[in-house]
Amino acid sequence: MKFLTLKEIRKLKEIGNINIKKHLGQHFLIDKNARDKLLSFANLNKKDIVIEIGPGLGSLTEGIIEKVKEYYGFEIDEDFCKILEKNFSCYKKFHLIKKDFLNSDESFWNSFESRVKVIGNTPYYLSTPILFHILKFHKRIKLALLTVQKEVGERFVGIPGTKQYCPISVLLYIYTDTKICYSLNKNVFYPRPKVESVVVKIIPLKNPKIKIENKEKFFEFLPLIFSYRRKKLTNVVKKIFRIEKEIMEKNLLKYDISPSKRVEELTPEQIYLIFKIIQNFIIYQDKKDFDLKV
Repeated sequence: MKFLTLKEIRKLKEIGNINIKKHLGQHFLIDKNARDKLLSFANLNKKDIVIEIGPGLGSLTEGIIEKVKEYYGFEIDEDFCKILEKNFSCYKKFHLIKKDFLNSDESFWNSFESRVKVIGNTPYYLSTPILFHILKFHKRIKLALLTVQKEVGERFVGIPGTKQYCPISVLLYIYTDTKICYSLNKNVFYPRPKVESVVVKIIPLKNPKIKIENKEKFFEFLPLIFSYRRKKLTNVVKKIFRIEKEIMEKNLLKYDISPSKRVEELTPEQIYLIFKIIQNFIIYQDKKDFDLKV
């Protein structure tokens, strides 16, 4: 299959073969050079199993299929599925899955003998849910290469003390090596998006930087603590968890964490330590003299 140009996509639209749904965040790469540069960061080879999120009209698929061992594409748009099947079903390695990537489960991810690569020009409104889903199965993933809105990408790599720093920054720091590879011009997409885009490369770590106990509760804790990101830590803990300032200050000072620090200034390591302090307080709250040894 040849790369679909803007002229060819418009023709498909005019004759009714496709219906571009802007509300679903459908934007297609129309610049082959930009596509090739994007895929260069995936370092594809004949041993790779690639999962593509929302292949659409196949602009990325066309650059992936020849280079890899197996290809799996998650696509929910029926019009696009017909075009993908027409153009790529000649490849035995091509597998089209007509359902939402977010519905992929453990049985799917565990069906692969080796770790896979995930690639996607993601719908911007779904970038964060997609990222959380990838993190859920990070042990089965070799790398993820995602095109996301610039502001979202900056949050992925946010550091303490910046406005971009948020729960997803903390999780990506703990479980992955994540970086922004480069920016994409709006003109390489059709329809032209209103926002800037970046390509983010995410490599799951073999061993996380912090060993998290009770991951489910920690994942729930992060958005709670960040909901008051600019407030003093002790005020936030009292408001959310009903722990008196004096008790929290006593335990924070043991671990050289200033009680006057704001949530957005805390390192991921400090945030996890605070999580453990709070969890222990909840467990032993009946004790008058709460004293945690982490």
